[in-house]
Order: sequence, then structure tokens, then C-alpha cells
Amino acid sequence: MPISLSPNKLSKAFYDYLSVSGISDKSLKFYVSDLSHFTGWVILKVRSWGVFAETLSEILPFIDSKLAHEYRSFLLHNDISPKTVNRRLSTLRHLARFFVQSQLASSDFMEGVGNLDISASTRSLSMHPLVAEFEKKLEADKISPNTIKNYLSDIKHFINWLEIRSQQTLTNN
Repeated sequence: MPISLSPNKLSKAFYDYLSVSGISDKSLKFYVSDLSHFTGWVILKVRSWGVFAETLSEILPFIDSKLAHEYRSFLLHNDISPKTVNRRLSTLRHLARFFVQSQLASSDFMEGVGNLDISASTRSLSMHPLVAEFEKKLEADKISPNTIKNYLSDIKHFINWLEIRSQQTLTNN
């Protein structure tokens, strides 16, 4: 049975859908935040097209697979952590299923929008001999453990950035 498109009812219905799906309270908090981020991004996007929108209900007709891919690219270009990107994409997968189940959409707008492979970057950081060698050198130089942790974190972010850029290059070609 279709639900009302009133802004408050739509957001509440999605929240209820997530709650019934067995999502933890902590995840619910993140999903609500992720939906707010996506909604804000789409509102700005459709406004750039000359369409005035303020709510999820009003942007619903514009949400499609192309827009979902564009949002994923936006997250990648803005150095959002891979875990956060994947969580936000998970939120959108739930939203797409909710739209279909509620008969607000006839198809899944997230179909074909995949997660980032974060295990490869974590593996490459922990297994790469140069990183281990660098860590040993810092320890030998009596660098504080906190500074070492920060340096290794910077290297991890740089490796993630390189991998994301590599994925984008492959996707664009």
C-alpha cells in the first residue's frame, strides 16, 4: 500500500522501516544522518537544474541510478573515508528497497552501485614491507607512539586516496 508523500510521514515511514528491519539503534542514528546528507546533496543538485525542492518527497522523482552513481563519485572526490562511503551507500540501498516496497518507485535506484573495496587498502597497508620498515625506523628514532600512529594513519589515507583515484580512472575509461 503506497504511503503519503508528506515530508514528515515519508521520513518517519523510512525510519520505521529501518527499525522493523532489525537495524541497531546506533546504526539507525547513522542512517538518519546519512539520509539527511544525501537529501541535502540531491536538493542542491536539483536546484542547480532550476528546480526548487526542500524535502525528500520533492526530490523523489529525480532519484535514479545515474544520480546514485554521481553521489558515490561525489563522496569519493571529497575524501570521505571508505567505511563512511560504504555505510552511506548501504543507507541508500535500504532507501531504494523502502521506495520499491512502499510503491514510491518501480525500480531499485541503487542497482549496480557498488561499495568500495576497503579490505584491499587495509591489507596493503599492513602487509607492505616499506610501511613496516618505516614504522621500525620511527621507533628506532625514538619517535613517540602517538606520532608514529599519526604518520601511519596519514600513509593509510594516502593509499586509500590512490586506490580511489585508480578506481575512478578505471570507471571513467
